[in-house]
Amino acid sequence: MGLIHTASVVEDGMNESSVAASDSMTGPVAALCSAVSEALAAGTFVKLTLSKSRTRGDSAANQAFMRLVSIKGAPHLSVLFRYPSKDITQNHPLASAPAVVESMLTEAFQNAHLFTTVADLELRTNNKGEAKLHRHKPTFNEPADGAHDRQKRYVLDPATAPYLKELGIVSPEGHVKSDKADKYRQLQNIVKLLDEFVQKSDLRTKARIRVVDFGCGKAYLTFAVHDYFNNHLGTPTEVVGVDRNAALMDSCNAIAKRLGYTTLQFVCSNVEEYDPGPLDVLIALHACDTATDVALYKGVSAGASLVVAVPCCQKELRPQLRPPADELPLLKHDTFKDRYAQMLTDAMRGLLMESQGYRSRVIEFISDAHTHRNVMIVAVRDGAGQHAPRGAEKSRMEEVLAMKQRYQIQRQTLETLLAARSVRATTQDS
Repeated sequence: MGLIHTASVVEDGMNESSVAASDSMTGPVAALCSAVSEALAAGTFVKLTLSKSRTRGDSAANQAFMRLVSIKGAPHLSVLFRYPSKDITQNHPLASAPAVVESMLTEAFQNAHLFTTVADLELRTNNKGEAKLHRHKPTFNEPADGAHDRQKRYVLDPATAPYLKELGIVSPEGHVKSDKADKYRQLQNIVKLLDEFVQKSDLRTKARIRVVDFGCGKAYLTFAVHDYFNNHLGTPTEVVGVDRNAALMDSCNAIAKRLGYTTLQFVCSNVEEYDPGPLDVLIALHACDTATDVALYKGVSAGASLVVAVPCCQKELRPQLRPPADELPLLKHDTFKDRYAQMLTDAMRGLLMESQGYRSRVIEFISDAHTHRNVMIVAVRDGAGQHAPRGAEKSRMEEVLAMKQRYQIQRQTLETLLAARSVRATTQDS
């Protein structure tokens, strides 16, 4: 594919000489439209992202994402428009795709990022309306799979998820409420992450699944998880939501009953007192302080294949923390000490899960613009030997003990619980 060889392109490492767009279809804008057409024709197109709306207000889309799909055996360009309070998808026959892109670039958006297997092209427009086209090395080596009938990633569809109306996220007309748009996107993002983790675990091979959601609150996620496993994966799944708020649990049980969800129930209890029994997935979002440690421990004890936790209010290590002398210039500030104590807590939790044979990840699951409690701990055990590397269990525990010694930490709840469990197991064996 002969991708753009004009003065309007800024190559990586070259001087940023460019041609400003004197009208809507000259210079860099025209060059990008041409590159899209060539990529579609040559089969090197991967995806296209448009941003920086030319208009303002709730009626204008903030971004648009384009990819290829196959509908009834014919290639189409699928466009996802992201509005402040909703998402809308449109599919266009491939023959009309170049005209669609041209119209959107001249009428709706100022910036674009085209990904092909030959090169990435990025159109940037400054506040004066001057556009530059930058060419980079390709991010992708192969075109994206455009099969429309492949297993779709989970999407919260108001049309097929009646619980969204019951929980007040969607209006009676089926639209996401403006004041619930952030909650809706956060919820969808979490379940998409859950889908990713499930595909890497042995859950995909199980005939039945049991999930416990600690600290479920208003149960937005609990209902969505029930929907995901039973309807999206098609695996019969029992889901239990647990929370200390009796009124909320009664309300959620009433909603589940109205909707006929016989495998979804809610229990009034705290994390420490509830016995989850055998389970496959444990979720604990915003369990406060050491309740997160208790939840992680219960997931390990129950033999869960997947444990997902979003810690909250990590206070246990903060008063114990005694930094070594070489770190005092940094950690003498209370703000940094608070943050470091939180990082240290979650790092130790991840290592401790690995000491139990899990593969762990600590990730930011949502932008900190929404909440500063945006760190998620994920522990996966796939049952096929692809968990923590051989010998890692012992070394991870040694790393935790070294961290405790370095910062003079006397107690960390998850480590204490696991140590007691190990002692009991040793006693029983003897």
